[in-house]
Amino acid sequence: MTLTLAACVPLRAPSPTIVPPATAIAAPSPVASTAPSAVPVAQPSVSPAAAGARPEVKIVEPPFRQPQEWNYAPAELSVKVGITVVWNNTGAVAHTVTADDGQAFDSGTIDPKATFTFTPKAAGTFAYHCTFHPWMKATLVVTS
Repeated sequence: MTLTLAACVPLRAPSPTIVPPATAIAAPSPVASTAPSAVPVAQPSVSPAAAGARPEVKIVEPPFRQPQEWNYAPAELSVKVGITVVWNNTGAVAHTVTADDGQAFDSGTIDPKATFTFTPKAAGTFAYHCTFHPWMKATLVVTS
């Protein structure tokens, strides 16, 4: 018995692998981070009046809720005479801010994402509602 060993030899020589030259990529320049630090920093509490912000009432349509749950938030707001109040329609439909007495103030139609402002000139308690959605009710209390 004869054993013959043969080496495996490719029929042709492999072509050389071409490696593209390395391209230099500039490292990004350092940028100041605006990410908050891991340690919370205490911030002073400032009331809206002190900060120059106007008191705000949001017209709210809670998501996935019946229209009867739409409301003004807060339902009661107290301000001094001469302070401008802003009503912000955060909902998807038009609303109004109409004084129940029919005289003190009436916004007319406030479209979605629009606002209405009112600056009371006299003290009093003013109940108001939305003429389109009469179940929406709130109160503005104005003091001297």
